[in-house]
Amino acid sequence: MTDQMRQALTRLLDDYDARRRGDVAREQKTRDDEARFLKDFAELRREVIRPGFEAAGELLEQRGHRYSIAEQEFLGGSEGRIAEAGITLRIVPSGTKAPLHEDQRSLSITTRHYNKTVWIHSGEPQAQGGLAGGKDAFPLEKVTRQLVEDELIAFVAR
Repeated sequence: MTDQMRQALTRLLDDYDARRRGDVAREQKTRDDEARFLKDFAELRREVIRPGFEAAGELLEQRGHRYSIAEQEFLGGSEGRIAEAGITLRIVPSGTKAPLHEDQRSLSITTRHYNKTVWIHSGEPQAQGGLAGGKDAFPLEKVTRQLVEDELIAFVAR
């Protein structure tokens, strides 16, 4: 092998290695950001959302209504199937049977890991932007105790 060929191949392989290291670093940063988002959501769910749901549920129960709270962890499955992390409050008003469609009397707060937002859904028709955006999608830092309380009040009012 001539020196010219060795130098050219070495330069090409060095460039390839540098690009590959950059790709690996970006992929790792994406995984780290996603893990941090899901960890932060789990803390928000535990410290803010669930206590709000429990307080509302206890008050509803005192008035003869039934409620339940279900939580779901994020699951990334095979073939691209995903279950977002979330928490759902279901209410069965006194004097009624369980609803035909559970989402008709449920308030769910779930992640949208792909754009790092939180979606709030209460069985109402989706806002413009659907699952990916719109007025029902919030950055994690915008999901405050006050927002959760406002959503709970609006949900019970409906």
